[in-house]
Amino acid sequence: MAREFLDEWPLASLVCAYAGGSVGRGEADAYSDLDLHIFVEGEGEPSCENRLFRGHVIQLLVQCAPTDEEVYENPWAWRYLKEAKVVLDPEDRFTSWMNDMCAYMDSQAGKEKMFAQAKAEVDSFHEEAQAALMEGFPYSAYLAAWAGWVGALQMSAVFQGYSLSDAQLYQLVQKARRSDVVDGFFQETYRSNEEVQDALMLLADYRAHLRSKNEGITFALAAENDWLVKRKVQRLQAQNQLDMAGFLLFSEAIWIYHSVDSDEWLENHWADLPAKLSLSLQILGFFQADEQLLSDLRCASAEIIAEIG
Repeated sequence: MAREFLDEWPLASLVCAYAGGSVGRGEADAYSDLDLHIFVEGEGEPSCENRLFRGHVIQLLVQCAPTDEEVYENPWAWRYLKEAKVVLDPEDRFTSWMNDMCAYMDSQAGKEKMFAQAKAEVDSFHEEAQAALMEGFPYSAYLAAWAGWVGALQMSAVFQGYSLSDAQLYQLVQKARRSDVVDGFFQETYRSNEEVQDALMLLADYRAHLRSKNEGITFALAAENDWLVKRKVQRLQAQNQLDMAGFLLFSEAIWIYHSVDSDEWLENHWADLPAKLSLSLQILGFFQADEQLLSDLRCASAEIIAEIG
């Protein structure tokens, strides 16, 4: 399907195209969408959009072809190349280049640089959490600390050779059980398909409201994303993995928020929403942090990173 799409929508400046996500990992099924990445010549900002093609949604990301130096300088940002599947390589440049870049990321020097960059990112999230709490934003503090902890789990996945899928990340979340109030939240909250459907409808309302207020932000707020997340939830419902469906919906809510207000504290973002909507969103998995919770998440992150070595 990817090759057929590129045949019908050719780009003169195309260097190569690859599939990411579940297709790139070889895990795609009837519920999967297609993440299609296009490298082009020249300069410019990356662009993302949803394209409807023959009854399917293609999530299309177009960006300038990176140089060797860009990958060498920031290999952590390019870790997903390790799960790429080449779709089109007209000049036979990308496949060998990708192999070289993946070999660098697997080298001792590459691993050390990736580890340092990832750890700095985790530390930055925990610093942001502390700053948010000091400024009186406990929900934002929790969200940043959660991001730091999940970032440490992503490090664990990368350096232990696991998949970078949402399913794998959730398995690591479950394995790294904590003793705080958040532990077990998704299992306790999502016990029926009705509860999952209610959360799904809430997300659709959230996206629709933001779409009506934010012209120009078309990717994360596009209505097609409601269909995509519904398909993913249907897969999890068919597998009776309702707690993972809840985790997915929580992650989707975070993505929507960051797509429009990444520079705003979560509390300020919620304040601009209708009261009923902002109150409802809190039940998806947002908590208020205190010093103890921040300390617990920071220590949990440090323990995960220490285990990686």
